[in-house]
Amino acid sequence: MRFHTRIFSILFCLSMLLVGVAVAQDEPTTLRIGTTYMIDTLNPANGFYGYAIRPLWYDTLVTWAGGDNFEPSLAESWSVSDDGLTWTFKIRDGVRFSDGSRLTAEDVAWNIRWLIENEVPSMIGYLNNVEDAQAIDETTLEITVSEPVPDMISAKLLYVWMLPPSVWQDLNGDDIVELDDPIATVGSGPYILTDYQEGEYLIMEANEDYWRGAPPVDQIIYQEYATEDALVQALLAGDIDVVISVPGSGAQALIDSEVVEVVTGNDVILEELIINSSPEGTQPASLNDPVVRLAIAHAIDKQGIANVGYLGYAEPATTVLPTAMGAFHNSEIEDIPYDLDAANRVLDEAGYVDSDGDGVREYSDGTPLEYRLYAPDSDAYYARILEIISQDLADIGISTLPTVMSDDSLLALQVDYDNDLIYWGWNFDPDPGFALNVFTCAETVDGGWSDSGYCNEEYDALYQAQSTATDPDERREIIWRMQELLFEDKPYIPVVYPLSISAYRSDRVKFSPEFATQPLYWALYNGFSFVDS
Repeated sequence: MRFHTRIFSILFCLSMLLVGVAVAQDEPTTLRIGTTYMIDTLNPANGFYGYAIRPLWYDTLVTWAGGDNFEPSLAESWSVSDDGLTWTFKIRDGVRFSDGSRLTAEDVAWNIRWLIENEVPSMIGYLNNVEDAQAIDETTLEITVSEPVPDMISAKLLYVWMLPPSVWQDLNGDDIVELDDPIATVGSGPYILTDYQEGEYLIMEANEDYWRGAPPVDQIIYQEYATEDALVQALLAGDIDVVISVPGSGAQALIDSEVVEVVTGNDVILEELIINSSPEGTQPASLNDPVVRLAIAHAIDKQGIANVGYLGYAEPATTVLPTAMGAFHNSEIEDIPYDLDAANRVLDEAGYVDSDGDGVREYSDGTPLEYRLYAPDSDAYYARILEIISQDLADIGISTLPTVMSDDSLLALQVDYDNDLIYWGWNFDPDPGFALNVFTCAETVDGGWSDSGYCNEEYDALYQAQSTATDPDERREIIWRMQELLFEDKPYIPVVYPLSISAYRSDRVKFSPEFATQPLYWALYNGFSFVDS
């Protein structure tokens, strides 16, 4: 999935952050970052995790600066034609990939055409409505679209990594996604991968020839920890300098420390209960019944989960778009209240009875309402949340077996929709386009982003409409209706919007108070410094 550990993390664009910060130190500098999951694959073509790390290796045309602010990156400036069909970008001169090859407007155009022609899984979803890209000269790029689009800068170009043709141009089909070699990390970013041990650590060194100048931090080390408790203890012990995504369960221990600074804020994070909605899925037929889905929604104690699972560092969710998305969040949707009596009543009225007295209701074909309930094992709080959900479902006659497993195992089950209920989360993009795309029919194919298997023609039509609605109010209205459809059909039951919590060793580094809610690069541009020893 993504944040899923997926978290499209706040580490995004450390590539920019760690550039241009004056650090007066004689000795080489190292920034040690702790996490419970680093990356799924070194290959950006089929990497659905690693949005915390990949910006250190690859550049994009534009970059996110927090909130609704977007800044130039490889593109120094841009303009759009009066008819909205042609976008012109001024590409920086003198940029090189870390293998020494040049990066010109022609290379950018080749990247975009190559991604479209080969339908590269991890990036093709961002380029809907993009028809072509051509270099006018070495520093001028033109991108043409089939219809005017509202999100060229806010979404489409944010995560289209610029890859060197010297590595990728001779690869086609399966060869693209099967490339399993550190050469896949060659890019024009500020860091170069030098060592990687899957599930343990990742080391990268500064690219001294980076176009913004040599990064002020000479070495970055990512260290992966097996549990969130181990991660928190590592920061307290001084084994690492920064934790970008702190689990709510560990926040208080860090707050109590005199050498750790904790910052929090609202972010575009959703944690949800996924209900398998695929026509090809292995879920019991009863789980497709809207009545059963409504009863499950009534049995989810969102506030209790926020209090116990996140120790209060979360708010109950109502729709798939977090409140941090501002006007795009449909604030008029009234949530289904936690009410076990109401849950039991709707099941009673629909004829779901416990005929054999074992505490589990039966479907019309006699099969019990028994469902698999999964979550990743990357964070300890997931197990606690599964226990809460399982107990409440038992109280309405639905049996579940709570099971946590590795992210890779869970992803494998999702590919074939071989599951019933999964509790997981997303750290979405700043623009709602990606979050909404997850529920389109096109994303249910192998390699797609859909984790629920949901497919609705009306929803797809609305998705296409919002993707070309250049009037902000019109686009907002369409997106509100899309949230209503998802609320009605329930491929997800949105559970909480967790606060973003970050922490760092205040005796070593300093960040601004906005550190938790902005991309790391922006935080470093605005208040980052090393603490003098």
